[in-house]
Amino acid sequence: MNNMKFKTSSPEPLQNSQKVKARRKFIKLSLSLFASSLIPSFYSKAISNLENSNSWSIGERVELREGQTITCTSLFPKRIYCVLIYNTSKNDRNVFLDINWSNQQAPKKMTIPGSENKQGDASIILVSGNDTSTISLSITTGNGGQIECQLVSTAIHKPSLTLPIRRIIANGKKYIIEKYQHYIGLINRGWYHLTLENRISQSVILQIQHHQIIIYILNPTQAALFNITSVGSITKNKDYLIQRSDFEGQPQRIEVLIQGNEETIIWVGASSKQALNNTTLALQTLSITKVLSKEKPNPVKGKTLVCYSNKNKVYTVPWTEQ
Repeated sequence: MNNMKFKTSSPEPLQNSQKVKARRKFIKLSLSLFASSLIPSFYSKAISNLENSNSWSIGERVELREGQTITCTSLFPKRIYCVLIYNTSKNDRNVFLDINWSNQQAPKKMTIPGSENKQGDASIILVSGNDTSTISLSITTGNGGQIECQLVSTAIHKPSLTLPIRRIIANGKKYIIEKYQHYIGLINRGWYHLTLENRISQSVILQIQHHQIIIYILNPTQAALFNITSVGSITKNKDYLIQRSDFEGQPQRIEVLIQGNEETIIWVGASSKQALNNTTLALQTLSITKVLSKEKPNPVKGKTLVCYSNKNKVYTVPWTEQ
């Protein structure tokens, strides 16, 4: 009996196995973190921490859910602001939004339409810094749903570092419009030619300037609808314009002449990712910026930024001193 030997397992192999598992877990975590750092910021999820109102004020996308409010308190005078809103709710449900911009007037109601697979166009809110310095958006309890909202304006001088910005070179190069991407061009003195094109589907592009916004609709359907709400003194055909491409001509294309004088313009898509992937933008300068005669250049103050379509003048707006 004393000569009997029992085979027992040593604890050492178990410890080695645990070390191997721990090492594998660490490697997987490291690779995951490294891969996530390679993904562009504009494909990341919208910010959901509503306590940091600065995120919205500097142009970041903010997620808003039932029972939540987001506020910006830094709207500048002599600037127009655009709020882009995408309905990200499940089950194609509408979201009912309250827009509060004044202590004297009741909040304005707006319905953000639902869409299949979150592929709808953006809804738009327009507000002027001449009317208010503050704007708040709320989804009240019981309305449900969720949205992504983003504040866009040339007045955002120091945008978020995660904001996807692309500088436009005015040499006729075509840029494919991407969802959430901002395309920025400096319009110097002289003439420029803007071409927008989409040969497959309807898409919406916004042209945002200091004092005015132009909404371009490419390939519009016969009953093309666009969800837009303005508050305060914002007026259609003055502060904002809607230009549709010609049904009888080239519905896939819009061409505009721009006569500028040292102004920054922002172009941003307001459609689904699929529609915008078929949309291109090209800006080309038609004249040098130097004075062509012995006349002294006129100062910026008192000048006018003018855009023309290929058929008639689209708009003309007095330029005010910045």
